[in-house]
Amino acid sequence: MRIASSPAVRVTAGLLVAAALGGVGYRIVHRRDPDSPELLLKRADEMSWLNSWIAAAPIYRQAELQFLQEHNLSKALYARVSQVPAQSESSTTIPSQIAVLRHDLILLEAHDPETRLRILTILGMLEVNYDSGMARQTWAEVEALAVRQHHYLLASRAIGEQGIAAFLLGDIATAKKDVVKAWMVAKVADPAAQIRYASMYGAGLVELHKYKEALGPLNEAIKVAAKTHGAAYPTIATTAKIEALSGIGDNKQALALAAEEMQKVSAYHLAGHLYELYQTRADVDERMGDWSQAISDLEQSATNAKKLSYWRGLTQVDGLLAQAYLHQGDLQSALTAINQAIDANRNIPDELYFMPRNLAIKAEIMERLGNVKASNDLYDKSEDLLDALLSKAPTPMVERQLLSDLSMVYAGYFASLTDQGQMTDAFRAIERARGRVEVQALAHREVVAPGEQDAGEARLTKLDVQLLNTNDPEARSNILAAIYTTEQQLTGGASAMDVPPTPVPLYELQHDLRPSELLIEYVLADPHSYALAITQCAVHRYTLPPKTELEQEATLYRSELIQQKTDLPLAQSLFNGLLGGMPEFKETQALIVVPDGKLHLLPFSALANTGQFVLASHLVSVVPSGTVLDMLRHRADQTMRDDLPYLGVAAWTSKPPSTTLIAAIRRTVSGPERQELVALPESRNEVETIATDLPKPGTILLGDHATETDFKRLPLNQYNVIHLALHGYADSEFPDRSALVFAPESPPLDDGLLQVREIRRLPLNASLVTLSACNTGVGPVGEEGVANIVNAFIEAGAQSVVSTFWEVEDRATAQLMMDFYQHLSHNEGKAEALRRAQLDMLHSGVPPYYWAGFELVGEPSGSLFHRSRTETPVRSNQ
Repeated sequence: MRIASSPAVRVTAGLLVAAALGGVGYRIVHRRDPDSPELLLKRADEMSWLNSWIAAAPIYRQAELQFLQEHNLSKALYARVSQVPAQSESSTTIPSQIAVLRHDLILLEAHDPETRLRILTILGMLEVNYDSGMARQTWAEVEALAVRQHHYLLASRAIGEQGIAAFLLGDIATAKKDVVKAWMVAKVADPAAQIRYASMYGAGLVELHKYKEALGPLNEAIKVAAKTHGAAYPTIATTAKIEALSGIGDNKQALALAAEEMQKVSAYHLAGHLYELYQTRADVDERMGDWSQAISDLEQSATNAKKLSYWRGLTQVDGLLAQAYLHQGDLQSALTAINQAIDANRNIPDELYFMPRNLAIKAEIMERLGNVKASNDLYDKSEDLLDALLSKAPTPMVERQLLSDLSMVYAGYFASLTDQGQMTDAFRAIERARGRVEVQALAHREVVAPGEQDAGEARLTKLDVQLLNTNDPEARSNILAAIYTTEQQLTGGASAMDVPPTPVPLYELQHDLRPSELLIEYVLADPHSYALAITQCAVHRYTLPPKTELEQEATLYRSELIQQKTDLPLAQSLFNGLLGGMPEFKETQALIVVPDGKLHLLPFSALANTGQFVLASHLVSVVPSGTVLDMLRHRADQTMRDDLPYLGVAAWTSKPPSTTLIAAIRRTVSGPERQELVALPESRNEVETIATDLPKPGTILLGDHATETDFKRLPLNQYNVIHLALHGYADSEFPDRSALVFAPESPPLDDGLLQVREIRRLPLNASLVTLSACNTGVGPVGEEGVANIVNAFIEAGAQSVVSTFWEVEDRATAQLMMDFYQHLSHNEGKAEALRRAQLDMLHSGVPPYYWAGFELVGEPSGSLFHRSRTETPVRSNQ
């Protein structure tokens, strides 16, 4: 009986054979006469396998002529089509080359499997730069034929190329899976493919503005190219690195690298590479404020794209050119450029990535030209296309990145609709983005039963333990590289939903608000920012200072607070910019903030008016969006319980060395490194004292019993109050690595790091989760929200989460937490209890650093107690 196996299994098995034989190519040609066309073909194939197509082209030409003399038409065709990649950037247009290759496929001499495979491979290379739908189909044919011909490394490359096409078609989940699969194979057996997929993965991260993360794979590509004899110059990686360097603020090095690259590429008159370089340099020009030079570079980029009929390039660069003209106030030139971008996209209708942005740019132009109806129609289409793109995001993190990258769609429509006085529609437009990840998690919560780790998770656990246990810089660098590689192969957990979430109607949100509450939704932009002030009875829009100004002041004030300074003039300036012009603020007592951008890291309670902190007059809380607030409030009504099971965790309870200053102990780690995990002597007293304020039943995990494994084994969905007094770790570059640090265990079943990606999967049903640890509210921010530990707990099912903005000190934190729960025990609402605990500290005269770093996110109202408090027997593990 013959057992059928999948193509993926056959590719894997073949790769093992290829690795054992030491082969890197996919054609095996036995040595013959040194002047024979077969040997010429072999030499050229070895060069082209390393992507040195330009150097290989004249050798292919010699082989073609000799094969024609021998009347070997099949191999002559093979040699002829192999010259096409070298010609593709400097002469004939891409569409005409594709047409010739498709005609070649029907020739009699193309029936030879090796020749047909070569034609399909080169056809796929061209189509990736022309039409991703066509490319995906062609590379699938290459994969199937390569497997039949036992060319397993080529089959692996074909899988990666299908992934690149999938990305451009908006299927990001498939893109990551396929590219990473090909990249991992390439690391073992195919340096040229490793260069390509590291380059493409890094370039994709640059598109998502993940500049620091992108430098890793981009530098990998450049390094491998440098040490691989005969490898082509890694132009994709180098060009993407220019943008990444500029993205992290190193414009000087970015321009130097651009000049070096321009000199190399110009010598070959490579229109495709020149297109990329001019466009990338224009991005640097814009960051430096040189808009005239940016326009000049973008025009040059568009010229080179037009030479090749490179539709995707025109779609991208003409959109950027329209934005630059718009910035300069040249509306007619902007309209011409954006129409060219949209027309180019019609030649590749299946590619979604740039279309939402381009439609939004045209919508803004039409609004400025006075055609409001056309503008609204374009914004509507743009949002619908963006929803389709987001539905294919593989992980919540990628979805956040896409929302941030294309936030102009929502922000632009919001500003336009409020200018028209359409507040209900404006609220709906912005809420399609705000809190989207949390809304999806709350609307489609699936409790996953705990099970054994898969191979990837198990490897990650081992690597995390190794990282914790070493402080050697070189070893840590190698371990971090291995962690990154392993993370790319994880499935990533829940992905976006096919059906986009429905925002709460504005009138329903107003009905949910209490008479004393004011919800303010901020939209930061340049040259003007906006705030939508919503009360039970009214909605008003306010125009605020530009995003640049507000974010600079917010960043500076945060820095001042962390240094334990009290800067009342700066606090007043921020108050004036963010709240000062709103009569509703004076008329209400409870402020609910939906932040934007770097306002996510600003403690609004520490703003000041006429010398008085906002905390003194207002209860302040934060929600990811109005829709999230509505969902949390309705869920609270459905799940209200009289008993309040309590779970307290304090892992680091051992006594510190006698030389340690108690006042200097902070609940943070920066590596993480094991040596940083010092004792938190106040944490045990904190969780035990809190237990006396809460009704039964209760569970406390202390010291060695407070491991990640012990925590996960508990029936977490049965606890209504969860208090975690631990070390915290915030990773701003890789937010899914941010974690709470539990006690080590031996042997290590878990790494002790409860990371964001794991928190999302917890089966919670808690009214309150308190993260008595450092930096739990910190993470990379964007217009769509902040990626941090807090939002992960909201997604997991917590109604309200108390978190921290910065490193908090052990003793002061313990005191504030015990006061907080004491106020809760007196039937005060959650946000009000936190405010009163903070006021106690404020009135004691300490700087805002000690109280302003604590924030309540989620449902602010509601008391934990619905009947009189009883004595609390608590089970304690130690």
